[in-house]
Amino acid sequence: MRIPLLGFLIIVLNICVLPLSAQEDQPDSDPKKKLPKEVIKANAAYEEQRFTDAIELLKDALSEVRGREDKSDIMFRLAECYRMTLDYKNAETYYEKAIKVGYKDPVAKLYQADMLKAQGEYEEAIVVYQEYKQENPTDNRGEIGIESTKKAKEWMDQPSRYQVDNMKDLNSSSYDYAPAFSGKRKNENIIIFTSDREESVGKKKDGWTGGDFHDLYISEAERKATRRRGAPVEESTVESPANMKWSTPVLLDEGVVNTEGNEGASVFDSRDKEFYFTRCDNERYKTLECGIYVTEKLGTTWKAPERLIIGTDTLANVGQPSLSPDDKILYFVSDDFGAKGHDIFMTTFDRRTKTWANPKNLGPKVNTVGREHSPFAHDDGYLYFASNGLGGMGGLDVFRIKLGDDGMPAKDASAENMQFPINTSGDDYGLIFKPGGDEVGFMTSNRKGSKSDDIYAVVKTPLVINIEGVITSSKTGKSIDQVTVKLEGSDGSSFVVNTDKDGYYVFDRSKTKVDVTYKITFEKQKFLTNAGDVTTVGIDLSSFEYIPSENVFLNIQRLNKTLDPIEEPIVLPNVFFDYNSAVIREESKVALDSVVTILNNNPTIVIELRSHTDYRGSDPDNLGLSQRRADSSVAYLIKQGVPADRMVARGMGETEPYTIPEGYRFYGAGKFEAGTKLTEKYIGTLSPELQEVANQINRRTDLKVLRDDYVPAGGLDKPKADDVKAILEDKRDGVNNEPPGEIYIMKDRESFGTVARDQRISIVDIKKLNGGLRGVRPFEGLQLKITKDGNYEQWDATHYQVTRANTSIKDIAKELDLDDKKLEEMNPDVDHKNLPIGYWVKTK
Repeated sequence: MRIPLLGFLIIVLNICVLPLSAQEDQPDSDPKKKLPKEVIKANAAYEEQRFTDAIELLKDALSEVRGREDKSDIMFRLAECYRMTLDYKNAETYYEKAIKVGYKDPVAKLYQADMLKAQGEYEEAIVVYQEYKQENPTDNRGEIGIESTKKAKEWMDQPSRYQVDNMKDLNSSSYDYAPAFSGKRKNENIIIFTSDREESVGKKKDGWTGGDFHDLYISEAERKATRRRGAPVEESTVESPANMKWSTPVLLDEGVVNTEGNEGASVFDSRDKEFYFTRCDNERYKTLECGIYVTEKLGTTWKAPERLIIGTDTLANVGQPSLSPDDKILYFVSDDFGAKGHDIFMTTFDRRTKTWANPKNLGPKVNTVGREHSPFAHDDGYLYFASNGLGGMGGLDVFRIKLGDDGMPAKDASAENMQFPINTSGDDYGLIFKPGGDEVGFMTSNRKGSKSDDIYAVVKTPLVINIEGVITSSKTGKSIDQVTVKLEGSDGSSFVVNTDKDGYYVFDRSKTKVDVTYKITFEKQKFLTNAGDVTTVGIDLSSFEYIPSENVFLNIQRLNKTLDPIEEPIVLPNVFFDYNSAVIREESKVALDSVVTILNNNPTIVIELRSHTDYRGSDPDNLGLSQRRADSSVAYLIKQGVPADRMVARGMGETEPYTIPEGYRFYGAGKFEAGTKLTEKYIGTLSPELQEVANQINRRTDLKVLRDDYVPAGGLDKPKADDVKAILEDKRDGVNNEPPGEIYIMKDRESFGTVARDQRISIVDIKKLNGGLRGVRPFEGLQLKITKDGNYEQWDATHYQVTRANTSIKDIAKELDLDDKKLEEMNPDVDHKNLPIGYWVKTK
């Protein structure tokens, strides 16, 4: 890409300001010195910026001079001409030759490093930048070159999400650049761009490049992008416009917009009505003037364009217009208005006076001593632009910066390099995005593979997430099928899937997104519900894998879980007590906290928290000690907010020595084989060290699910207004909608007074709820209603309370007209002939 093509601030704006040393040290700097005519002719072409002509003339002049100073000056100018016409290899060669012959200004070494960098020769470029830094330590361009080149190497190794594809249907062997969306609602399927191809109206030759003058062209996609074949709608991805068929580009018009001069770098306003573009009244051997013109479509033709007057300078050289999304701000490039070389400016429109205000320079966050080009104000709040002065990958790089409400760079903003593959070692500029995001856009580049300056499609490759895992049984380690897996996202999304025969589940990209936190719940009958969290917030791009066949970056989040069978006691790992102590160790609290999670995940279960001892000590002492330990554990959980009526503390003493299961991974893991029962007899055969390990394992705490019909006194959820209305209506209709009442199972040696105190209910209310309890003595296993004003209709419909008159199953069966054999089967755990008074027999 030659700088003049950047929207036509080209020669007029002297966009590439030639080094002062090139002017000061040239062979004709001495007026007394007679120069060969070849040198005079070559210098004239060079000063007129006819670089293609100057290259051949300078080569001829090189053979006509003898002194090292004169030769080095011509070699430097040759290098400059090659740099201006994009021949970076020859440019680097002649900079090096000029230095070897004795060119005095160290800037030649800086430019040599730039040319190496522009060719992607990063290691070599760093060496030359370091040499320049040593020769000219006060110029920070050497350090900028070193650091930016190191970053360029990193960016090449870790590309961004963007995909950049050559728009082959639009590009030619000529220069094609400065894409802009059409006026039809910024339709990304209609593109206006600039080219100097043979069809251009202007037939004069550009002395800079030797090519024709430039005009505006238009092309339309003949088909829209489609999702990949066979993909469901949810999985469809954005297809690159480069994969679409585009019509042969044609001139936007002839004679009104496109003229004998140069036209290019355009933009429509937000109403798709007014069309702004750059025009330069170019003549080959004259200083050129560029301006921004505005026109609008009138049917099939165009209104005569008018030149914008910005501020008070009616002759200012300006170009490359870009409008803010609300049309209130115009961004442009100029070498006037106090610019150091050529900078990006902004101006606002006064609708009352219909004038553009004096422009403001965007300042040092954007503008540098280098070149800034191609501003694009996007509706995402960023200004995108090109620069070679902010440090990049080589040549011009695309940057973006956050804008404030005033249209200037925000106070805390800094320019961000768009990195590879948007930027390369070549010249990359003119990036635009479709309104509404940065998913689809276009840009210009002369990267490797380009014919010249070519237009490229830019597509942001989607990031997709799969959340998957395998569910297994904590008892057997085997997978569990048909587990109901529910996904709930912080964005309000909710999906449900079931595990397959291998216990595998997956929530694919149609159900998941980036930057969302998910809660996943796992449920199946006869297993405790488990849950876990997965976040897709802030996942680094390096954690994604690019899938070429689907054109996506895929990240897989795995969440495997085990489910605990309800019928099996669940050992709480690492709940330790010291010998003959009921004081919970600090490290044991972590395991007990897991009980809170279990109960939260399973809001309807009531558990028995059981504490076990080792065999040392007497049986009564061990039972008492284990009971105190169980009580300590329950007391701790109550402090953590667990309702007391959801837990029963039970001391087991030494009655159930632990059996090491398959896959045991807790304290003492690997010390004993699976299936080993840690009895007193077996432990006695072990070494003292292993005996202590075995005894510690036996001193465990586990939980057992007693039932799964728990309902708090206030119900599971606070009733909503509509629910309250329904309840009142049901009451008028005779429906009992009081919360279901809870049944408490009495423990050994527990009194009615103890139950009343622990359950926060009076003795009087307990008696009222339970038929008066006349003649009833407390015993282990006695069921008690303990919810005042609770709804016990379901309980009463399925149970019968034993009285003095009916103390056997046969008596009850006769009274209720039931089959006594079936009644016995429903109540297998009681003495059918001698039932305790007050006991509730299950009848249905």
